[in-house]
Amino acid sequence: MAGAAEIELARLLFEEGWGGPDSSAPLQYMTDDVVMRDTLGHPGALHGHAEVQAFWQAVAGGLKVMPEEYFANERGVALTWMAYIQIRDDSNGPENKGKWVCGEGMSRLEFRDGKVCLEIDYWNGPQGRCDDWKQHLEARRAMTPEERGAIPGS
Repeated sequence: MAGAAEIELARLLFEEGWGGPDSSAPLQYMTDDVVMRDTLGHPGALHGHAEVQAFWQAVAGGLKVMPEEYFANERGVALTWMAYIQIRDDSNGPENKGKWVCGEGMSRLEFRDGKVCLEIDYWNGPQGRCDDWKQHLEARRAMTPEERGAIPGS
């Protein structure tokens, strides 16, 4: 049964790994042969550190994926999260540069030897924009689960 150690590893992967300063940050929490699928951003599975790192290079340093709730069973941990991706250029209009697109999702993790060996991310992409990801996240955390469930992820 997954427990406190796996939940802490999941938290670290998302907060410190995906939210880290560069594309190598999440690798410390994954087995060398990790399998990762992002149901929105990649048509097939990614295998191993090199493929995961290459895939995340474009958003490294400008991504925050903050866990909200954890669910554990004998196979691993599932967690809900809120993702924030910083707009770094003028392609969405100069007025949006520096803002954050945001969207909610869920991931399923399995573990081997104290690291994540499988990650599958389920989400439908960005659902809104905000000026300050920390302020947005704190407002979400102040809501009840029912209130969070009634808004479209923005």
